[in-house]
Amino acid sequence: DSVSPDYLAFQVWDSVQGLCSYCRGVLTTQAIMVGLGVGEEAATPLGATFTWVMKDLVGMLGGICFSLVQGSGLDSNAKQWRYFADCMNNIGLALELASPLFPSLFWLFICAGSVSRALTGVAAGATRASMTQHFARAGNAADIAAKEGSQETCVTLVGMLVGMLLGKLVAEYAVLVWPLFLLLTALHLYS
Repeated sequence: DSVSPDYLAFQVWDSVQGLCSYCRGVLTTQAIMVGLGVGEEAATPLGATFTWVMKDLVGMLGGICFSLVQGSGLDSNAKQWRYFADCMNNIGLALELASPLFPSLFWLFICAGSVSRALTGVAAGATRASMTQHFARAGNAADIAAKEGSQETCVTLVGMLVGMLLGKLVAEYAVLVWPLFLLLTALHLYS
């Protein structure tokens, strides 16, 4: 009545996607920390902080450039842009997870991953508005957006908890990190 009939199915699959992303995010953060040398004597907090801030800076600049170039084009083809966002998220997470495997390219990998995830944020954020309008049936787009935001927060909390459990598991059994990541990525793409 106040939402379109496809709203519930969308939210269920959107939650599955979010859960997969947050779990993989914990795994990639753990990989980046390894690449930064956390736990090694030669690593310094200032060096790790500087690298992390530069990674974020490069990602933000990438997101701004993408918005400038593609901003008005995001108004049409919301489903395609949503899929683009999902693909860029998967690429960014994979680059970040792989970053410690290539020490000489570590900085390039984490910056490319950050840019990829920034493109995800721009494209997903832009399409979210049109999807919310689609689901609203009673002039209630703001109500839907607020409830969706709360649902996203709950999924984030669950994803963080599950991700921490997975992080502990792969810390003990490092051989599982890529199979788990690929399984979660496949589920993310399916949903």
